[in-house]
Amino acid sequence: MAAESGVWGIDIGHCALKALRCEYDAGRRKPRIISFDYIEYPKILSQPDANPEQLVREALAKFLARNQVGRHRVAVSVPGQNGLARFFQFPPLEKKKVPQRVLFEARQQIPFPLDEVVWDFQVMDGANELDGFLLDAEVGLFAMKRDQVDRALAPFLRSDLEVHHIQLAPLCVVNFLADHLLAEVLKAGVFDADNPPDSYVVLNVGTDATDLIITNGFRIWQRSIPLGGNHFTHEGEAPAKSEKRCDVKMGKPASPSKRYHLS
Repeated sequence: MAAESGVWGIDIGHCALKALRCEYDAGRRKPRIISFDYIEYPKILSQPDANPEQLVREALAKFLARNQVGRHRVAVSVPGQNGLARFFQFPPLEKKKVPQRVLFEARQQIPFPLDEVVWDFQVMDGANELDGFLLDAEVGLFAMKRDQVDRALAPFLRSDLEVHHIQLAPLCVVNFLADHLLAEVLKAGVFDADNPPDSYVVLNVGTDATDLIITNGFRIWQRSIPLGGNHFTHEGEAPAKSEKRCDVKMGKPASPSKRYHLS
């Protein structure tokens, strides 16, 4: 990466647009946060009377008006439920045959024809290599349907903002852990299955979905659950609405001591 350039990471959430610009610090050999931006929408995108396309377009216009993006690369995240991430191991295998084996696995694990998806793989850190063979190797397989990719990129294309990287949100969390909390562990380079390092558990609660990630840097387990903050809010409001309806039917005001409060 050139010294004068950096990377903008942009997340189009249901409540706001979040952006963070990083540059590589050669002295510390780590990315360094240079600036950030947070643009809240007037309405949550999932509200019945909201116009998501317009709200996102206006937020991106505001972001571009107050930030210089031109010379920087742009990476965007997409919700975990919009894609697929699978991790699997295979028996000792010649390193040069890994792509062929992964292609076989992709056909088995991706529930769509491969020409309808954008997919890639990565051999995770920690594999042992002996005489050209990989031992105890774990591979990450990642895929998104092409229409999902197009939908994720559409707001940026409409704003003439070029996107260089796209990544599932749970994997963004994994990369953060690897860089900030697991860097020393990963320096070892080899995974000892009999004495694995401690794992981190991360619960990333969004507006409409939650990502659960468990990783020690070498092994990753993640799931996207269609349950988010909005669901908890609605559940909390339901008893209050129920009591209010009961009070009206009985023709008397609600007793303060019986009102439901969400803390």
